[in-house]
Amino acid sequence: MRASKRRSLHRWLILSLLVGLVVGIAAYASYDHFYLKPQIEAKEERTRRKYETELNRHRAVEQRLQNETRTATSATDKLMQPVNQAEAKPFMKILEANHFSGTALMIRRGKIILNTGLGYADAESGRLNGPETLYQIGSIQKGLTAVLLMRLVEQGKVHLSDPISKYLTGIRTGKQVTLRMMLNMRSGLSLTRAQSASLSDAGIVRWSIANLNYGTVRYDYQPVNYVLLAGVIEKVTGRLYADLIQQEIFKKLKLTHSGFMPELFHESNQAFGYSGPINNPYAKRYTEPSVNYNRELGTGNIYTSAGDLYQIIKAVNQGKIISTASLKALRNLDNGQYTAGVYNFGGYTLTHGVVASQSAGTMIDTSGQNAVVLLANTDKITQGLIKNLYLNMIKGV
Repeated sequence: MRASKRRSLHRWLILSLLVGLVVGIAAYASYDHFYLKPQIEAKEERTRRKYETELNRHRAVEQRLQNETRTATSATDKLMQPVNQAEAKPFMKILEANHFSGTALMIRRGKIILNTGLGYADAESGRLNGPETLYQIGSIQKGLTAVLLMRLVEQGKVHLSDPISKYLTGIRTGKQVTLRMMLNMRSGLSLTRAQSASLSDAGIVRWSIANLNYGTVRYDYQPVNYVLLAGVIEKVTGRLYADLIQQEIFKKLKLTHSGFMPELFHESNQAFGYSGPINNPYAKRYTEPSVNYNRELGTGNIYTSAGDLYQIIKAVNQGKIISTASLKALRNLDNGQYTAGVYNFGGYTLTHGVVASQSAGTMIDTSGQNAVVLLANTDKITQGLIKNLYLNMIKGV
């Protein structure tokens, strides 16, 4: 009897030890999974974000030094000079009638006929808009993301027919959605909510994947497509998106008035965004939360001048960043359809972006000889206005 009790007690002790061990392991695993691991990941994310912020600041300081030492013979400097030819008078009337506040650049048959500012860049100080004023360009940046991706296609590192799952995991429809579908906003992907905290590039991509909504595969303008494409570009190259834009576009074209947010806030020629009523647009100045431009990876966190923006779009259209054959393959839709970051009309392209109570737009033909660039700093959409100006200019009005 005593032996039986001892055996029973022995079994109970062993069982208790096993249960205790299992509970201990489970408790540690829970602690590791729910507390320790998130803490480590959060610390790593903060470190990455700090590194990228410092890199961006260094890049902007370098850019401002280039601004100070640029030569008066540079193409950029020529596009900083005010021009208001007599033939631009009817276009000025159109701009004034539309209460335009910003910078307008118009080029007809290779000749600058208008390069001027209207309204205030800073209403409080009385600083006026002009050719040198800097604005955010919003979604026009998507066309540059598309060009970076096509550079990788030229190098044989990527194919537009590749499924997104080849590069990024965690996307439920990743095997069906191709890079081409994402370029043309025909992936069915969208976000369920807006990113609420600033993150590193990799963090933005992870957050976007975790908050995807899966809809019908049809045209639907959803910026998250380009956030994910920026993630693909960074994964394939092993480099930060902003560095690639700086090297492959800004430096290649010798641009000295273009950069990434938030460094616009340190530029003396910054245009503030205003969202007051049409009869008093400067009544309300827009204050932009940092998360708003942080979450625009690959989609809308670049600022520039009208002259720089013209040079960028012209260079792309002329095959100076990627070949004309690659550009034609990239922009596979025309008749005004959205494709690879532009609305393609065959002989000319339209780009448009709205962000932070600022609006940007370009209409430029494939030769770059005829162009209209509008950068506005009031809460007013410029898309219709730019079409009006361009088409009337081409007609010879």
